[in-house]
Amino acid sequence: YTGKVQEFAFLAADANQMAIGDAVISSGTGNTDGIAAVTRAAGTTGSEITGVITGFSPDLSNLELKGRTASTDRLTTVQVDPNALYELEIGSALAVTDIGANFLLTANAPSTAGNLVRSAMVSGAADASGPLRLIRLIPPSDGTALGAVGNLGVFSVIRSQQTNLTGV
Repeated sequence: YTGKVQEFAFLAADANQMAIGDAVISSGTGNTDGIAAVTRAAGTTGSEITGVITGFSPDLSNLELKGRTASTDRLTTVQVDPNALYELEIGSALAVTDIGANFLLTANAPSTAGNLVRSAMVSGAADASGPLRLIRLIPPSDGTALGAVGNLGVFSVIRSQQTNLTGV
């Protein structure tokens, strides 16, 4: 990613497990210190995204944990630059003619292995009101077709809560 980060909070009432790389939206509330709270972004038609998680405050009960356990209070840093570009796994086959089109975001729960938590965000279906725009397809190194499911694409967030004039 490129750009700036801002601190947000996950509240214990939020049952989503989260990972670095997951997209989030404002939940419309905050923690007891007045820090704005976020939750997992749905990425549906017309929805906006606050940003993408870049890190978490340490969990002093488990310093090896690389993500946020569900239903725990935790501070996080989120990349909020609306001009940032992200590499995302392609969730449906794309062609070079899809470059410039808008897409939904499939916000899957992160995968876990021990203390490692991996983001499972992928691009969803093409949708004119989707929050993502395909900037380019990344040529695969394994011989699979350009734009095949599982390969990578570069996307921008075109529907950002940081630039929207309407509040939550």
